[in-house]
Parts: sequence; structure tokens; C-alpha cells
Amino acid sequence: MHKASLFVSLALTSALCSINTVAAPAKGAAAGDSITMGFAADCTGNTFFTGGFFCLLGGDQPEHSWFDGSASRVNSVHDKYKAIDPNVAATKNAARSGAQMRGGDDSFSIQADRILADTLVADHVEVVLGGNDICNRDCVDPANCTDPLLTESEWRGAVQAGLDKLVSGLPTGSTVVLGSVPRVQDLRAAGIAKQTGNWRVNCESVWSTFGICRIATNGGTMNGESFATRSAGIEAAQRRYNEVLQEEAVAYNGMNGVEVVAEYSGADQSNVGTFSFGKDDIDGGDCFHPSVRGQNTVADLMWTGNPDK
Repeated sequence: MHKASLFVSLALTSALCSINTVAAPAKGAAAGDSITMGFAADCTGNTFFTGGFFCLLGGDQPEHSWFDGSASRVNSVHDKYKAIDPNVAATKNAARSGAQMRGGDDSFSIQADRILADTLVADHVEVVLGGNDICNRDCVDPANCTDPLLTESEWRGAVQAGLDKLVSGLPTGSTVVLGSVPRVQDLRAAGIAKQTGNWRVNCESVWSTFGICRIATNGGTMNGESFATRSAGIEAAQRRYNEVLQEEAVAYNGMNGVEVVAEYSGADQSNVGTFSFGKDDIDGGDCFHPSVRGQNTVADLMWTGNPDK
């Protein structure tokens, strides 16, 4: 090849590489619930003779978090960033087990306040909320209980309340990634499969004893609604909530120089909102939260939907 042609080729290659390379953020922050806090991730049993309750009662395991878990068994989002730039910082101090997108002392809006109150404000925020917004409800049809599944308007308003604060307070050039609402409607089947033939695990007992997401884990009639009715209602709501995240990401994207994207990419695509947790993807303590393997899956899916890499 002629030297001049080679020089032009190398220059074009360099320019293209520069265009396609996105600098890693200086600091990432997470808004989330017990999934982000790694709750019970490495618990493998919950029956009396296994001592599993001691693991379950230990609660949060932040070292196993999909976002910035320090344990070697989890390749977190922060780990993936450090492979690009070892100086990238991360914090999930805003997240709380039990948090909801809407309502309570740890809503998305309140967690946004915490993120913005940091001395060094993050320039990359990842949000995974919504499981508790479903699990803390008692029925699908509002005619059957006083706390039915959130309406689309209620959900959208809560998403907007948090985004209003983040796009106004984050530095120009920041990114907000809205993670999908997980498929809690699949967890009963995963739990039943996990306990089958395993004397160390009794999912149905722990669900009933501790009242864990009864709208999804109670296999019988609840507030006049059969399990099939509730499951179908949750399925429809979970999908719509994720579609709203997509819509709001588009609406807010670019405001005040902040990029807002939804990790949910559609019902026929691979994302947190379409991943169906199997028996090995949930822990053996409460048979509900992601296991270490499940935490790795969430990290991988969130990374796939991440524009800052």
C-alpha cells in the first residue's frame, strides 16, 4: 500500500474509534431496593435443621450486589467499569431494602435527593425499582381491596418525580439508566421448583410465614382473586410499567444535557424485565431475591443496556 494511502487509512480508523468510544463515568450511583442491596443472595437453605434462617435474618449482602458488589463471585457493573478505568467510583448509599418507586420513605424521588446530596455528585445513575410496588399490593382489581396494583398514572407520576430531580441536579453530560421492573410473577414457579426434592428449602413455608410478596406467591385465592387472575394482572402491569419507563426515558432524554435511557428494550428482547428467574437464579433463604447467580445475570443485563461503556 502506498504510504499516503496507509496514512489516510490509519487516520480514518483512529477517527472512527474515537467516535465509538464513550468515556467511563467518574462516579456511578444506584437507586434501588433489596435486589440492589444483595438481600440473602448466598443463602442456600431455610429449614430449621439447616440453620438457613441465620443467613436469611442477616438480610442485606451488599457485597453481592449486581451494582457494585465487592465479592469475587459477582462481576458487578462497577467491576465491569473498573476493567475499563480503575478509577471509576460507585455508591449505592441511596438504595434501601423495601424501597418502592412510589411511596414510603425511600421512593425514587427521595433516593434521587440522596444521590444529589453527595459531596461528589455522580455522573451516572442506575435505577432498579418496582418489585415492591407490585409485591406490597393485595389485589389486581381495586374492587377487591384497598391497596390494588398501582395504576399507570400513579406509576408514571412516581417515575417523573425522580427524573425531574435527577435531570435538574446531575452534572451536564450525566446519564440515567432506568432498569426494568423484574418479573415477580415468575417467582412462585421458580420457588416451587427450588424446593422440590430439596429438604433444605421450603419456599411455601417461608413465603407464608414472612408474608413475602403474597400477591405473587400465594397459590390460592386471595381477596376473592385466584392465583391465575392475580398472575395475569401482575403480568400486564409489570409489562406496562416497563413500557412507561421507555416512554419517560424518551421524554426526558437530553433535558439539561442529561442522557436518560431505559434498559427495557421490549417484550421480545433480552432485558431485566423479560428475564424469567429459574430455581437457580433465586436464593434458598426467602426463595424470592436473586441468588449470586441471579445477581450476576442482573449485572450483565444492566450492562447490556448501558450506553456509558
